Formats: sequence, C-alpha cells, structure tokens
Amino acid sequence: MTDKSQREALVLASIAEILEMEPGDISHDARMREDLGMDSLGSLELLSTLSRELNVDLEIEQAMEIETVADTLRFVEEHVTPSESA
Repeated sequence: MTDKSQREALVLASIAEILEMEPGDISHDARMREDLGMDSLGSLELLSTLSRELNVDLEIEQAMEIETVADTLRFVEEHVTPSESA
C-alpha cells in the first residue's frame, strides 16, 4: 500500500467488510459508532486490519479518539512513515 488513495480505499473496504456494507455507502463525515454502528470489537478489528495491511504500529489509546471515517483516514496518514507512503 503505497499511496494515499490506496490507503483510503483500504480503510473504506475494511470498514465496509466489518460492517457488511458497500464501501461506496460510507461517507467521510459518517460517525463510526452513531452513524455506522461500529462497536468496540469492530473498532479493534479495524485497527488490527489496518496495522497488518499497512505494516504500522497503531496505538489503541489513540485509536479510541477516532469518531468519524475522516478521523480514521487522518489517523492512518499520521502513522504511515515516509518510506511507507513513498
């Protein structure tokens, strides 16, 4: 996963798979819990998937502050090192 658009696609596909919905139905401003129904187990599954697929160490404490899909995308971009995003 090298560029931002690929990472965004991975995030949306991962959320969609966990919630059993289509990636195209997920809005960037959707709230993970309130709008999409993501529970804490789903959040941990998402964090695990993103950590594994992007080969980055994502902290659970920081991830718990994520509220929207856009927050998730921003969180991923902040944790990808320059060598992984090149």
